[in-house]
Amino acid sequence: MEFDEKISRRNLIKGAAGIAGVAALTAGGLGLLSKAEAAPKGATLPYPYKKFTAAEIKEAGNIAHAAWFKGFCSYAALIGGVEMLRKKVGEPYTSFPVELTTFAHGGTSGWGGTCGTLIGAGVLSSLCAGPKIGEAINNEVINFYATSALPIFVPDHPKAQIKTTSTSDSPLCHLSVGKWMKKEGVGFLSPQQMDRCGRLAADMCMKTLEYLNLWADGKFEPKTKAPVFANEIPSQNNCTECHGSNIPKTSGPFGTGLDLLKGGH
Repeated sequence: MEFDEKISRRNLIKGAAGIAGVAALTAGGLGLLSKAEAAPKGATLPYPYKKFTAAEIKEAGNIAHAAWFKGFCSYAALIGGVEMLRKKVGEPYTSFPVELTTFAHGGTSGWGGTCGTLIGAGVLSSLCAGPKIGEAINNEVINFYATSALPIFVPDHPKAQIKTTSTSDSPLCHLSVGKWMKKEGVGFLSPQQMDRCGRLAADMCMKTLEYLNLWADGKFEPKTKAPVFANEIPSQNNCTECHGSNIPKTSGPFGTGLDLLKGGH
């Protein structure tokens, strides 16, 4: 499936400074979770799930990376797993409309909120494990996203070469990509930034599949609590890290990587 809608530079940059709160709730108290009986048809969650081999997880990563340039971050993180499950399982994945997540690019319609890779990953985990366990898996993926030096994945066919990784300490798109661009010395929609976000989509897709494999074996145990009550409201705990005089600034020209998108711009 392809997403052919063209990007408007004006609309992308218009919302780049927006902030959204974290939607994930605490996973505490769920205990050791095992695989529930999967429904045979698509109307009921969870969908059937078959474990991935290490080679299949890497293949899903390559699918996610390539898909970023068609439908961006949320779509990419989701379709990396769904495309493989279409081969392994068939229905109901075959008819699932993965394009429904394309709105979540750029932190949701370009507003710089929660990274779209986490939204796509959350849809994937919920499809496979059901809403409750899917949320617990997504909570672990969010923690991995915020605390790891990313990207980790190296695609078989990169669109650009990148030199650096960065740790966001946050699930927010604008903070994650802003820190990385500053460190890499490139601008938004540069070839390097676009390839980096494609790799990040692959990382979140692959991490989700790793957790789903643990769940299928009855070995998934949630360990992360989201900061829901840290400030008596769903929020981040490091806002002052960049707000005020330390808002991340980037280097390099804006938009030079647009020709990498399907169809050209």
